[in-house]
Amino acid sequence: MKAKFLSVICAIVLVGLQSCSCKKGAEAIAELSTGSWELEQTFGDPIDKGEFAKIPVLNFDKTENRISGNSGCNSMSGSYTINEDNISFGPIAQTKMACQGTGEGKFMTLFNSVQKFKLQGNKLKLYDGNGTKVLSFIKK
Repeated sequence: MKAKFLSVICAIVLVGLQSCSCKKGAEAIAELSTGSWELEQTFGDPIDKGEFAKIPVLNFDKTENRISGNSGCNSMSGSYTINEDNISFGPIAQTKMACQGTGEGKFMTLFNSVQKFKLQGNKLKLYDGNGTKVLSFIKK
């Protein structure tokens, strides 16, 4: 009975370890730089596309450690650093177009709070310092 119980526990642990196919470090950097990442959720809820002039998109350049894209209206660019599951962004430069709606301001507030990330399949999840998932992107 004890051996059967231990076998079941081991199987559950192995399945749990396999289900977190999170990529970190160099593997994550390589994956991030192959395509564009389009904003899909904030705080786990689908975005309201009406809040944005265009959907925010991020592009990662692994050779230059640069990020570019748009924040919902304005173009943006800057540097990034990855260490395991930690990510930090250098100063972000943005164009200064007048934008309607509140989406871009909310996006930038959340973006500036990011400290950690998880890359799972075609999903990029960004977390603040408290471990709260603030932004989720899908690979395009």
